[in-house]
Formats: sequence, structure tokens, C-alpha cells
Amino acid sequence: MTTPETEALRTAFAERYRGVVEHLACNADAATLSRALSEVDPFSGLSIALERATTMTPPRDPLAAARARGVGAREELIRQAGGLLRVSEAARELGGVSTQAVQARRARGTILAVQVSGGEWRYPACQFTDEGLLPGLDLFLDAFHEVGRWTKLTVLLAPSTRYGGKSALDLLRQGDIAAARSIAATYGEQG
Repeated sequence: MTTPETEALRTAFAERYRGVVEHLACNADAATLSRALSEVDPFSGLSIALERATTMTPPRDPLAAARARGVGAREELIRQAGGLLRVSEAARELGGVSTQAVQARRARGTILAVQVSGGEWRYPACQFTDEGLLPGLDLFLDAFHEVGRWTKLTVLLAPSTRYGGKSALDLLRQGDIAAARSIAATYGEQG
């Protein structure tokens, strides 16, 4: 049940940021509007428009452009991961296990989950196969030194020059778990 305080916050938020969208619509050039509208989802389109707007007129917040780029980069990462699944969807992908079993795997670090706005955990679709979880993913995740979950997803999907442009995900799909683990184990090392 929503409290009156929460409703007031929602209303204030909507009023404040509705004006930002209207400002973008009125002041962005045609190329920016066209690019934003060509995106698959509205969040990606909005991040493109925001990023472009922060480069056209200096924002009051010097980090506004970086934040807008960050939103765009996260949306691109989600797209490359094949989307993010809710815990119930991940449970189905794992052969119908309980959501508690999925959450336990997340807690043990044997499945990859990222936290999205609102604190909900979501599961990148790329880690699932027709038979369940991608073989060796748990070993890949275990090979990391202390890094965040979004970073693990980034490393999983990033092309590696050591392996001819193949990502750790590509290597896992080919059954080369040792090579994928080496990417995780050496992440962040210099030289």
C-alpha cells in the first residue's frame, strides 16, 4: 500500500522531470531526436538525449554528462547480455527450481545477478542455455578478485585481445573454461 508521503514524492518527481523531457524535446536537434527514438526501449533513448543535451549546454552538475553516459553504457550492457531476467524467470531457465534456490545460488556467487534500481536482483539471460546454467560459469565467477557484479558482467561480455577478440562468454560457450577463468583471474592486473 502506498503512503501519502510516497504519493507526494511520486507526484513531485513526475512534475520536475516532465519538464526536463519537454526541454529536451524542444531543444534537441533532429539527429538527436531521431537517434533517441530509434532505440528499442525508452530508457536507452532518454539516455542518448540526456547525454547529447549535456554536451550542448553546460550542465549545473559537472558530472551530468558522465552519469548520462553511464546510463547509456549500462543499457548497452543489458542489451549485449540478452536482457535481464527476474528471479522467477531465472528459476524457470534452471529447470523449474524454486526462486529460493536461485537466490541461494546468487548468495553463493555461483550465478550472476546484478542489482537494478529499486534493489531488485536480475539475472543476465546470456548465462542460461537450453540445459540450464552455462557450464563453467560458476568457476568463472569464482576466479575474480573483489569486484562488483556489474563489473563481472562487463568482463564476461568484453572481447579479449588475448583470445582473438573472443569474450569470456564465447569461451565458456566453446567449453574453454580455463581460458574464461584466466580472464576473470587477471582482471584489473596492470602490465
